[in-house]
Amino acid sequence: MDRKTYNGPLSEVYGVNMVYSDSARMVVKMSTESQLTMPNEDKVYPHEVRVFFFDKFGNNSTTLRSDSARYIRIKNVYHIMGRVVINNQVKQEVLETDELYWNVDNKKIYTDKPVDVKTPQQVLHGVGMDSNQDFTDYKLRKVTGVLNVKSLP
Repeated sequence: MDRKTYNGPLSEVYGVNMVYSDSARMVVKMSTESQLTMPNEDKVYPHEVRVFFFDKFGNNSTTLRSDSARYIRIKNVYHIMGRVVINNQVKQEVLETDELYWNVDNKKIYTDKPVDVKTPQQVLHGVGMDSNQDFTDYKLRKVTGVLNVKSLP
């Protein structure tokens, strides 16, 4: 008898809304259509993922959306893929890239891929970026172009 090992998901959950809190205060909320838990306990999010970051007053300050994501349990890191957009509403800055990582332990977001950052005054093009998780303090590793945007009166 030839037995094959099953490598598919151990569970499937639909209509996912997860909340991360700190001292009974909502810090992050994530929503997506489905979550697959794999045999190694990684979690796969094959559909659009939306993440909402909240400031200390409970206001949604930053949003992140992507086409898909994967939680890598052994590293406690989310690998976020597809068209990734981070929108910091407070600073009116938007980052766009194809891939990034979110380290839950140190609350950092980073990528080695090309990124575009749109601010009210400029459009920055770069390769590689490091940021805190709510995108209020970021650094482009290699700036490849800056376009100044003149505001219309």
